[in-house]
Amino acid sequence: MAFGDIGGPVTELIVTCRTQSTGTVAIQRGDALVLTGNYSVDHAAAAGGVVIGQALVDCDRNSAAIPVRVRGVCEFSYAGAAPAVGGAVGVAASATPGKVTVPASGSGRGLIFKVDATAGTVQVLL
Repeated sequence: MAFGDIGGPVTELIVTCRTQSTGTVAIQRGDALVLTGNYSVDHAAAAGGVVIGQALVDCDRNSAAIPVRVRGVCEFSYAGAAPAVGGAVGVAASATPGKVTVPASGSGRGLIFKVDATAGTVQVLL
């Protein structure tokens, strides 16, 4: 897969996970996801939660199987201050469902390759 402004090969790892078994499911393609149980994911998380990967499909059903990119370059929307390119800070889950944020303290997950402040997106290598 070619990605970014330059392109080139990127290795990805896609894992099939399930949406939560109860409650409202409103996952959109591209959302940042967190683990909620054994292979269970959701886009709603407490601020600072660990981002496991990115939803590759929209889903609004309970206990549905969905593909999740857990390794590779993911483009996420972010909330709050714009992340910085490079470094070992990475991203964390935002209190805004499906978005990422700069970790309040310590390190998040991934290496930030590109920030588009106009679009409010960040490209992260997980």
